Amino acid sequence: MTSKAARLATWRTRLPVVAVVVACVAGVVSAVTGAANPVSAVQFLLPGHWIYNASLQSAFHVDGSTGSVNAQAKVPGSESDQIIEGDTSGYVVGSSRITEFGKSSLAVGESTTPPSRKPPVGVETAGGPYLVYREDGKVVRLGHPSAVLSLGGPVGNPVATRDGTLWLPRTSAGLLCQLPAGAKTVSCPVLLPKGHAGALSVVDDRLIFVDTTADTLQTVEKDGLGTGRDLGVDVRDDARLATTDVAGRVAILDGNAMHLVDTGLDGTRKTVAPVTVDLGDGDFDGPVSTGSVVAVVDRTTHTLSTYGSDGKRKESKELPAQEGDPRISRGEDNRIYVDSPDGGHVVVVDKDGGLTDVPIKDEPGEQDKGAKPQGGQDPDAQQPPAPPPSEKPDTNKPDTDKPENNKPETNRPETNKPEPPVQQEKPKPPPQKPPPEVPASAPGAPTAVAATAGDATATVTWGPAPDNRSPITGYTVAWVGGSTTVGPAATAATIPGLANGTSYVFTVTAVNGVGAGPTVSSNPVIPVAPFRAASAPLNLAADNDTGNSTVSANWDAPADMGTGTLVHYLVNIVGVRQTTNADQSFSYNDIQIDQELTIVITPVTAAPDGQQVNGATATVTTGQPSTPANVALSRGPATSQWCGPSPSCAWMHVELTGFPPNTDVFLMPYSTDTTYNNPGYTVTTDDNGYASTDQFAYHDVGQTVHVNADFNGQQERSNDVLWEAG
Repeated sequence: MTSKAARLATWRTRLPVVAVVVACVAGVVSAVTGAANPVSAVQFLLPGHWIYNASLQSAFHVDGSTGSVNAQAKVPGSESDQIIEGDTSGYVVGSSRITEFGKSSLAVGESTTPPSRKPPVGVETAGGPYLVYREDGKVVRLGHPSAVLSLGGPVGNPVATRDGTLWLPRTSAGLLCQLPAGAKTVSCPVLLPKGHAGALSVVDDRLIFVDTTADTLQTVEKDGLGTGRDLGVDVRDDARLATTDVAGRVAILDGNAMHLVDTGLDGTRKTVAPVTVDLGDGDFDGPVSTGSVVAVVDRTTHTLSTYGSDGKRKESKELPAQEGDPRISRGEDNRIYVDSPDGGHVVVVDKDGGLTDVPIKDEPGEQDKGAKPQGGQDPDAQQPPAPPPSEKPDTNKPDTDKPENNKPETNRPETNKPEPPVQQEKPKPPPQKPPPEVPASAPGAPTAVAATAGDATATVTWGPAPDNRSPITGYTVAWVGGSTTVGPAATAATIPGLANGTSYVFTVTAVNGVGAGPTVSSNPVIPVAPFRAASAPLNLAADNDTGNSTVSANWDAPADMGTGTLVHYLVNIVGVRQTTNADQSFSYNDIQIDQELTIVITPVTAAPDGQQVNGATATVTTGQPSTPANVALSRGPATSQWCGPSPSCAWMHVELTGFPPNTDVFLMPYSTDTTYNNPGYTVTTDDNGYASTDQFAYHDVGQTVHVNADFNGQQERSNDVLWEAG
């Protein structure tokens, strides 16, 4: 079997030249100072890509230029964990914890708890790296200063520009937000078309927004979006973009097609028509660009394909079929890396589209373990001593000395036959002693220890510990304030009776017949009571004043505000307007809708982690006046004004109901007597839309009269009245 020293020698031969330089410098120092401290870790930063293998509990570094693994760091983690790289540290990111390790020292640092159990989008850029939890609207800066920031709502795919600014589109809110390197807050200075879908990309370090609803492309300027340019293709709203260009083109994955759209940003030539690549049937992931080629993965057939900016296929490769989907990403060296779901295999996409397979193994040089030289001999195995060479007969001796010439006579008794010469036996190798039996010992450490908080509880999980030749008898889970023991087959324990708001770290120790093994700590967790949203607002009342084009409402605070803090009230005049309001009333003066309106008021509260949650709603419907506008005409009291002492002279009595409140209404009388003429009269309705008046003295018996009422550009006609004598 190959010795460990030989394997390490093989490993070191794979390191880049800079590693050899470091090792040589270390040798010179030891010769001068007398020190003999070997290089225990990689003392430089490696370009390439890190991948996490949960079964081996290790992070491996892949050198994309050589297609080989050249570093390994033992880091605890779980299946489906991914690695996000910063300048000097890598981060193993999982659903329950984030563990830092040094990219040069390969030493494990501290662990933190992520703000969400959902998988994030990682962005590796100056000032970062960042984790973007899109559905939760949260951003985690893993670099310095570290921070957890809330965006107030879901975001699309993030991108970063060369200066380290992280850009986050909130298309549902019509906002484009930014987080500059080192900034403590997120700002949203650019307005996006509200209600339109779209995504971002970076072309020659210029940020662009592709509006997939309007099928346009716009640059992002300091004061907003630039002039839109037609894409030249009709794409779906959910089309995805490569975050970087392909030789000046934007790669758009549009279902089973990929469009390569010329941006024309350099302004030195006329833009050319888009190129569309028919990908065929499948479920595609990507696109990801190296700058000169673009790659997509068909998750149905497990096939990786690369294309040039002209849309022509470069190469295709079938990936190992495994449970789960491969992960495709762009590395810091501008190559593309496609990781297998289990972390056991990487395909490197070079800048020209070439594909290289890189298997991931437990130890560098592992593929040489047990290899033998030609002839089947193991150079490390102990060989028996070679026997002495056989003696050749002396050809100068007489024939009488030959045994066959000294045969006895045939009539001689056989018992007198001389004994043949004794042949010299080959020495036998010394017997091999069986290796001594390794005694049982205390168990090894449990793997992947993690904790998740609940309401006054926590759940601790772990992987089985090595039994070290003595069966595991149980696991001890301990924390400040208590401990518990579970059975040998257990891989989880729920801890009740914890204090909400208090941080806990749990240790797990395996026990067998020999004793207890090493303890392993979990990530810290803080139990909290489950978040409770606010109840509905009380006593909601609303009014639709169509006369004054005003809609107003008022309400009382909810009886139960829940466990959060009030942020604002969400006001939704269904089909007309949706906005927020800090107070418990509103009045909008620019709504002239003479119909029923439904108004919904929702309290929005912030959870302890800053996430905003909608509470219960209160709803009220308000509409046009309950009775339609009506003009009632009748004969009023007798008068001698205007028509003298005629016994038939009387006022016309006009009564208005159902009119807009506090509205001027112009009344004009009419008669079947074509010679009748009157200048008209104006009345004003009260708060209930009511008015009455005695006007227009009339005496012409046998004629029919009526009154028209004009208001707000509308007109209502009264009933007809036949004028009678007396």
